[in-house]
Amino acid sequence: MSYTPSDDLGLALDEFNSKSLENLLQLLAKIYTSNNLLVLDQSLSPFLNSLTTFSKLKEQGKFSNIIWLNNELLSHDLDVFRKFAGLIILVQETEDNRSLIEQLLVSNLAVLDKIHGLKVNIIVKDLSRSYLYELNKSFGGNVVNFDSILSHDLKSKPVTSISPRIKVLNWETLPVYNDDIIVVDVGKYGGIDSYFDEPLKQVNQLVEALVQILFASHGSKNNVLKLRNIYGKGNHADFLVQLLQDVKIPEYLNTNLNQLEIEFYRTKLLSNTDLVVLERNLDFYSVLFNQLNYQGLIDDLFELKFNTITNPVGDSSAYSNLSNDVLYSDSLRHLNFASIGPELNKLAKEIQQQFKLKDTENDTLNSNLQDIRKIVQNLGTLTQQQDLIKKHTSISESILERINSEYETFLTFQNDIFEMDYKLQLSKLKYFFNINFNQYIILTTIVLVSITNNGIKERDFDWISQEVLDSYGISTSLALEKLVEYKMIRINVDYGNDFLSTITGGLASNQQTTPVPDENQSLANLGITGAQDTYRANFTLIDKFWNLHPLEEEEEKGEEPVQHPDSKDLLVDLYPNPSFTLPSNTVPLLTRLVEALYLRDFLKYKPVNNIKKRPNWDNLSTSTMFNGKTVDINIDDTSDVRTTKPSPLATHQEYIVVVVIGGITRSEISCLKYLQQRLVKNKKNKKIVVVSSGIVNNRKLLDFFLD
Repeated sequence: MSYTPSDDLGLALDEFNSKSLENLLQLLAKIYTSNNLLVLDQSLSPFLNSLTTFSKLKEQGKFSNIIWLNNELLSHDLDVFRKFAGLIILVQETEDNRSLIEQLLVSNLAVLDKIHGLKVNIIVKDLSRSYLYELNKSFGGNVVNFDSILSHDLKSKPVTSISPRIKVLNWETLPVYNDDIIVVDVGKYGGIDSYFDEPLKQVNQLVEALVQILFASHGSKNNVLKLRNIYGKGNHADFLVQLLQDVKIPEYLNTNLNQLEIEFYRTKLLSNTDLVVLERNLDFYSVLFNQLNYQGLIDDLFELKFNTITNPVGDSSAYSNLSNDVLYSDSLRHLNFASIGPELNKLAKEIQQQFKLKDTENDTLNSNLQDIRKIVQNLGTLTQQQDLIKKHTSISESILERINSEYETFLTFQNDIFEMDYKLQLSKLKYFFNINFNQYIILTTIVLVSITNNGIKERDFDWISQEVLDSYGISTSLALEKLVEYKMIRINVDYGNDFLSTITGGLASNQQTTPVPDENQSLANLGITGAQDTYRANFTLIDKFWNLHPLEEEEEKGEEPVQHPDSKDLLVDLYPNPSFTLPSNTVPLLTRLVEALYLRDFLKYKPVNNIKKRPNWDNLSTSTMFNGKTVDINIDDTSDVRTTKPSPLATHQEYIVVVVIGGITRSEISCLKYLQQRLVKNKKNKKIVVVSSGIVNNRKLLDFFLD
């Protein structure tokens, strides 16, 4: 193994998906029956599509038919299984799936026993011992005892027989690399569910992913990522950092390297990576708002999973796959939707000019074979580009068709919310009730009002709760209660109705805000839930200090920019601020926290200069504004040591690994892309790598509370 730095510092992240597919194909090869039936967890379908084609899976798994694992399957006549020699059940590790498997198989054992020789193979994505125990218990628990499950190594021995006819197989997957982001949760909610209900599970998944990313190039010609600085905000962020630094990295080194290599890694290998760990509860605005960038808008309206539009409408149904779409990945996906039309028009005109140029060349060239081949090749490329323009024109038209008056009215409210006072916001909420807007808009509006005003008055919340119950029923009412329970809505208790409270809009001393715990006193929920009221300061102050709504004339220039050869295509040249992805020209707070480590020129309300060369959050009041622990660890950054010689890596690629616990939005991904371009223009040679539990948006967040 060599740790010699390479020129490109490649990360080999594409190999994650290849290895996950290889592991699945190896499991299917262990299934010896032919003529099988695949019973698939529908939530895994987009993930499988991103790995390979179903025709390849059919060939390897020897199945010709696929059905979904759901309640409808339970109502089917099980005699249909007589046509098949085996069942392959491919699922994620959820309690709902375990219950469905139990109802399908255990409750119908008498019927299945009559089907001669039917074999059942249950493939579980990243099977845990606890889930294996529950499955084993569902089938009587007679074959595999508890002690053997505890000692069973599911990685080296992925196949476990829990009955003479039923086997459970562990499909070990690596982090999913897609859309320039690495995710660990491919479930329905993008990790919101595990963040609120099982944060330890999610933290452990992210730590495992980080170890694989940091050492992805171990044993190859590419360089290993070595941490230089670690930053974090939030109690679970602090826990993740401790687990990574104190347990997982030493464990990997001791398991995979010899003593000489460990010594070289620790003492000689130059660091090249900053790790920034943030929690979702720092900023729910970015999740609640409608997204205005192209990829975010597609995700909000049609659902975008692994570069596949899952619910296309109109002509765009023929254009659902964006995986190999160069125009989308290189030019369109990060743009504000208002920029898509002009960009497509510009590209169409350029292609028309190139077609005319080719016609002119065709008239003047001799008709030798080499010239003809060159013309055909160029025309083929232009035709493909023309098809891509047609494709995204159709998708854009479908977006415009989906945007109805309800959507436009709510978008206008989001654009104006920061200009409204508390009473006007509530009057808008009443208006939404009166015209019977859907429950997603109602719940979103309530949470937005709460965050913007640091809470909702108790007497106002009483009528809001009653209106929700009367108009939308018990399920939406329970979702509202759950939003309060998970600290997304703060209720302010009133103690009177005197003259002072009347003229101050209810924000005087007679109103008691739900107390926010001290930074180090909020550890009671660590490992139990990520739900936490994180704003210790007034939201208006946070908004102004972090410049979440920059004026359009404010250009964030910083140092003298470096001209990029393709500057006409850069986000930083199209937009003066990273406020192009959300309504009301809002900049996501999480991206501001990352940006402040390296560039502080955006701090207009209270400028805070960084007097150190080393990235830091010094003097930014992160502990007084936000609840939860603040992490700032200098591992071996010598930027501020004057006697230190410049690092040989100064001219090579360096990395910022941004981890978001609880899911990241597509608007935030685009803003981090914008930040990376700003760093390059300001002579900071850093590439941002995004790692999160999954991709979230308004619909996924509220579905978690409504389901």
